[in-house]
Amino acid sequence: MKAKYLCTLLCFAWAGVLLAQTKFSGKIPAAQDLQPAPYLKTTALPSEQYLPEPENPSPIVNPAVSYRDDEVVAITTWDAQSYGCMPSRIFANDEGNPVATWIYATDLGGAAGTFAERGTGYNVREGGSWPLVSSRIEAIRTGFPAAARLSDGTEIAVAHYTPSHPYKIHVSRKGPGETTWTESDLENPAGVGCLWPRVAVGGQNGKTVHVIAISTPTANGGALYQGVVNGQLFYWRSTDGGLTWDKKQTVIPGLDSSKIKTLAADSYTIDVNGETVGVAIFPDWNDLLFFKSYDNGDSWEQTTVVDFPDALENYAGADGDSYTIDDIGYIDPNTPDTAHLAVFSSDGFGSLLIDDGAQAHIWFGRMYYIDTDPAANTFYYPGMNGLCYWNETYGPDAISIITGALDYNGDTALTITGGAAAIGPYYNSLSSFATTGIDENGVIYLVYSALHESYRSDWGAEKDQYYRHLYAMKTTDYGTTWSDPYELTATPYIAEEFIPFIESVWPAIPRRISGDKLWVLYQQDGIPGTERWGANHAASENSINWFEVPTDDIPAFVGAFDPPSADPAFDLALSPNPASSTVLLSATFDGSAPAQVEVFDLMGNLVQQYRLPQNGTGRQALTLPVQQLQAGTYAVRVTQGGRFGITKLLKI
Repeated sequence: MKAKYLCTLLCFAWAGVLLAQTKFSGKIPAAQDLQPAPYLKTTALPSEQYLPEPENPSPIVNPAVSYRDDEVVAITTWDAQSYGCMPSRIFANDEGNPVATWIYATDLGGAAGTFAERGTGYNVREGGSWPLVSSRIEAIRTGFPAAARLSDGTEIAVAHYTPSHPYKIHVSRKGPGETTWTESDLENPAGVGCLWPRVAVGGQNGKTVHVIAISTPTANGGALYQGVVNGQLFYWRSTDGGLTWDKKQTVIPGLDSSKIKTLAADSYTIDVNGETVGVAIFPDWNDLLFFKSYDNGDSWEQTTVVDFPDALENYAGADGDSYTIDDIGYIDPNTPDTAHLAVFSSDGFGSLLIDDGAQAHIWFGRMYYIDTDPAANTFYYPGMNGLCYWNETYGPDAISIITGALDYNGDTALTITGGAAAIGPYYNSLSSFATTGIDENGVIYLVYSALHESYRSDWGAEKDQYYRHLYAMKTTDYGTTWSDPYELTATPYIAEEFIPFIESVWPAIPRRISGDKLWVLYQQDGIPGTERWGANHAASENSINWFEVPTDDIPAFVGAFDPPSADPAFDLALSPNPASSTVLLSATFDGSAPAQVEVFDLMGNLVQQYRLPQNGTGRQALTLPVQQLQAGTYAVRVTQGGRFGITKLLKI
């Protein structure tokens, strides 16, 4: 098995950026140590019960909205808008008005509820308000929609069709000027059903439709594809706006059974810019992979974003399974368990964006998984914090952690009292639900949801669970630097008196940001967690809300997020590198001003610091002890006056 080092950071300027910011008190705070919890993502998901159509369904209508600063788009009782990556849900129509979609449902039947009228909710904001919505757009029961608009104004929504076996991907299409939806099904692979689709549009004329979905997992009544893959990802393409499909249930090279044997619901996403198509998968026990096509989906190339230990790829965690540190193949200094058996991966909630230069950007929640009991399931760490970022300039197996749940009380830590029971379960990181878009100037916007350490539920079985709030960030230099997180579950977007009682999750923003306003669609609840996934509380009404944020409200760069560039004249060098005990550090100094040597780990923590009172001018060398460091990758920074040099150190 090959040896590797986790999360090698190629953009080392980030270490200085992260440490200098004041909001995080020197770093993104880690939560207190929390015991791992059973990992439930691969169990049967509560999505496919159904009954015949009710003859006279009683619609739930929008409540009065006069007490809100944000606007209610609709009410739904299906409170899990995705089981992972957020699909495309909001875009602008021909008139520039926002079009919102969501999982529509009105049943309050609790865990035994059938949600017979579940489907794609659709609403358009006209005249400054959202009309009442009392039905789905489809004639049949569907679920988990994704929607987009083509260049000619055609609107298309894909969802999975559940009142029949095998399950199918259902397409609803409305041409320019039309008021009704035309419905059809995509062709399934032979003997296989498909669920949880994604859609993106592009091509030279903006009329190519790209769809991905997975085969029905065994836990949901499906069978292994070709007797091997539990959740095979398939790809469909239409070059005429969804009228016909020239690629049907295609398996992207590299996503076959030789590599991926399990893929969970919604743990994948797709994005398109012109003829550049990207697909990213976020499995738990496998590599995080990115697939890219420059020719509108005809051919593909593959990149490994996070390289999972080879011996543990497709790890099942069934009775009798176990592994050792030798199977992992390295010591991870950031692992949350003392035996170093927890393995880094994504939390399954990711986002992908192809910018106007055809470069890919990927975000996902930081997570560790573990299985130390051969007789039990695998486990995840509900207290893990940190939103990870990657783009193609990083190369393979290299990420940054750009943000996370924030320290509000100033104690330099993320204070969570009550352990895992205080975290409403979404089976993801404390900073997750990434959704992203780009404007005509190349500015990339990120909105995510994170636990807020200041606000907790005060009633019911969920008393003392922490709420999650929304945050926005942006980059004007294609991911080289990022703004500070800007809280959106706050005034003036939310009425001040309601801020302490709002759970804001599953945000969605348009893929293409137009003008000077950022639209934010999200699910709002008064109780953390969900009823549909994890049974954290009883079924209740949740609102799908919308507000717009002036893009100038999101600060471009604050303080250290606009750092000086490293001075190449330092010519900073380490030898030997990798090293086990000591390193000879050499650099070219300018004058006799005091200098400082700092060593940072990949979370931005300062782990060593040395002050050099006199250096002289020219090439100088000193011995840097590193034997006390854990094995892994570090950033070494030398600062003198307004200059600094930075390089990486590999400790073995």
